[in-house]
Amino acid sequence: MDSDIVSSSVDRSQTAMPDALAFKSINDPIKNQINSCAAICVKQDDPCHFLRVLYESLITGGLAGVVVEAALYPIDTIKTRVQVARDGGKIIWKGLYSGLGANLVGVLPASALFFGVYEPTKQKLLKVLPENLSAVAHLAAGALGGAVSSIVRVPTEVVKQRMQTGQFVSAPDAVRLIIAKEGFGGMYAGYGSFLLRDLPFDALQFCVYEQLRIGYMLAARRDLNDPENAMIGAFAGAVTGVLTTPLDVIKTRLMVQGSGTQYKGVSDCIKTIIREEELRHCITGNGSKDIVDSSTTWNPTWTNRAAAEAETVASFSCSGHGRAFVDGLGVLDGQKPPCECNNCYIGKDCSVLLKDCPVDANSGDPLFLEPFWMRQAERSAVLVSGWHRMSYIYEDGTYVSRELEKVIRKLHSVVGNAVTDNRFVIFGSGTTQLLAAAVHALSLTNSSVSSPARLLTSIPYYAMYKDQAEFFDSAHLKFEGDASAWKQSGRNDNITQLIEVVTSPNNPDGKLKRAVLDGPNVKTLHDYAYYWPHFSPITHPVDEDLSLFSLSKTTGHAGSRFGWGLVKDKAIYEKMDRFIRLTSMGVSKETQLHVLQLLKVVVGDGGNEIFNFGYGAVKKRWETLNKIFSMSTRFSLQTIKPEYCNYFKKVREFTPSYAWVKCERPEDKNCYEIFRAAKITGRSGNVFGSEERFVRLSLIRSQDDFDQLIDMLKKFVYQEAVPSENFMYI
Repeated sequence: MDSDIVSSSVDRSQTAMPDALAFKSINDPIKNQINSCAAICVKQDDPCHFLRVLYESLITGGLAGVVVEAALYPIDTIKTRVQVARDGGKIIWKGLYSGLGANLVGVLPASALFFGVYEPTKQKLLKVLPENLSAVAHLAAGALGGAVSSIVRVPTEVVKQRMQTGQFVSAPDAVRLIIAKEGFGGMYAGYGSFLLRDLPFDALQFCVYEQLRIGYMLAARRDLNDPENAMIGAFAGAVTGVLTTPLDVIKTRLMVQGSGTQYKGVSDCIKTIIREEELRHCITGNGSKDIVDSSTTWNPTWTNRAAAEAETVASFSCSGHGRAFVDGLGVLDGQKPPCECNNCYIGKDCSVLLKDCPVDANSGDPLFLEPFWMRQAERSAVLVSGWHRMSYIYEDGTYVSRELEKVIRKLHSVVGNAVTDNRFVIFGSGTTQLLAAAVHALSLTNSSVSSPARLLTSIPYYAMYKDQAEFFDSAHLKFEGDASAWKQSGRNDNITQLIEVVTSPNNPDGKLKRAVLDGPNVKTLHDYAYYWPHFSPITHPVDEDLSLFSLSKTTGHAGSRFGWGLVKDKAIYEKMDRFIRLTSMGVSKETQLHVLQLLKVVVGDGGNEIFNFGYGAVKKRWETLNKIFSMSTRFSLQTIKPEYCNYFKKVREFTPSYAWVKCERPEDKNCYEIFRAAKITGRSGNVFGSEERFVRLSLIRSQDDFDQLIDMLKKFVYQEAVPSENFMYI
């Protein structure tokens, strides 16, 4: 046992060797009943004697374990915190009794089990073994007692040590969340290392204690008093503790890591500690030299409430058709978090599917990547303190995290989709703000005072380009529409300042685009928000003067509102930077921290996990969609010739975010309305400057959204190809 040795005398007159336990019995009715039973017994082999030993051991062992645990608990807490701490980690005094109450609930039966096995086993072995092998009896009894009691001791230790290290506030929460996150096996985390440490500890401690006690009694020729028993017990515990501390450090590290993967097992833990923290850390916890005053340290339990809330919210599945969020009403005051249901699902747990519900195929929310990030819950999580970067700027006087800038450059390097050398990196609130900043900066280079710069792009184009230009209504800029139409007109005088926005892959049709216009009066802005392996072959690293990228289409986090630009010209960069500073004072520090963590996950394996997941998901959706539309002569989809992808090292199909559907019948002049009548809401072609016989359907929303879209399309398209009496789903 970890606690000091406790003693009880069990029928000393009938036992050849002194017992391990000292139990005082003065006017004790329970003891008197036991003695009555003993008086009836005529042989030690009598079952009554065995029951007496077992009964005394259970009662005295359990009670003594509770007393010792309570008395030494603060020291045990400090020991645990010292063993878990890394270089530079500081140990605190606060919360030294954290988890005591719950621990005592487990210590009572565990101690009772230990002594209930130890005493009868020891006495039995002392009878059958020669007197000179008494140490073997003590070793074996201690090891067996430790093995049996580990059934209760290990879960108790797991909960205790995680509360001591500030992972949980209460034992019920600890048990519930450990089982929810790690399964029932989580309650036995580090079980092998526990046995590796505690079986030798129990065996050695009680063997040393019993042997010292025997030797002392033989030398003194008398029985020992309580202070002498206590001194011998303390010495035995100290010696055994020193010998087994390296094993105790390993046990503690494995127990508190939870579902983390820092250590893969006992051998990996040993190698990691020796490699990263030096051998001396294997004996951490043997002294108090690492303990410092709380006035210079911080209490790690400040994260408990936030972590508990996040874990609680994550444990609600919403039937797999919705999601609960930390910012949902009721979470912070301890109530059950509400489920926000996917489209067409209702109910408190999102378990009810509405029949014939209109499908939302309009939004570009990239929720198809949500399952990937749920698998990366631990690696992608960020806990933000209330005082996180309260200043407007970073220490270098800018609004940009230099660490995040490094990770973005590495991201482009591993994907191979953009050149970042000799480029300034600028952050914005999504490509929406960066687009406005870029167009503003480029329009200010217009040398003509009387004529504004013209903003052009290729049809079909992303509507935001037109909407922003018309909204800002700047004297320096005017939206002119299609770049090809401008080039073919007689208005291209090589004097008027032109700004062409090139979206590649294009939204809405997913095709790779190149600039249409050229000349000394043309400035080009490239929107590469969709140029990632999810959606397009990476044919080459783009090397443009001004390129924009978006987190929403890289990782799926549209709500984080983060984008970045790669800018070659310093003057343009400075104009864009001024625009960002004047409109938003930069991107929030919390957002940058969140993005940094997300992109670290992405680049950690060279993007292999996320891009294979994303490409596989969208490819499967396109295969399903193509199968349906292949049955139709009324509707057609865009076609794009496959190209070689440098990232995947193979020729691959394009898998755009959106289906660009054309209504082929002459009478179907408004494709949007035709689909809306079939309860499918897309986005009309005229929004993109194209004809109304086109409609855009989003393929990157949640799996529920896509499944509903497919169900509606089957009904809609197959009714065209199959007579109603023969209609069936595939």
